[in-house]
Amino acid sequence: MGSHTSSYKTSAGIVKTGPGILHEIHLAAGVDAATATVYDNTAASGTILARLAAVANGNDRYAPKDGIPFGVGVYVAFTGTTPTADIAYD
Repeated sequence: MGSHTSSYKTSAGIVKTGPGILHEIHLAAGVDAATATVYDNTAASGTILARLAAVANGNDRYAPKDGIPFGVGVYVAFTGTTPTADIAYD
């Protein structure tokens, strides 16, 4: 994930508070399909920065070339059983 700050999430929650740039998200699904919705907020609402989906035991990755700026923070919400996400940001 490069030299950016990285956060590993196993449940919904705040990744970062305050402004920055989102560089990459990697979603790994558990035993069933999973989704990850990433918000520019400190809660599961507001502007959506990215949505990822993965089949059971599969992966999805989103890495926009120049990153996505955010102002409030980064919050990730999941569906599925035991998904995880790696989120890289500055």
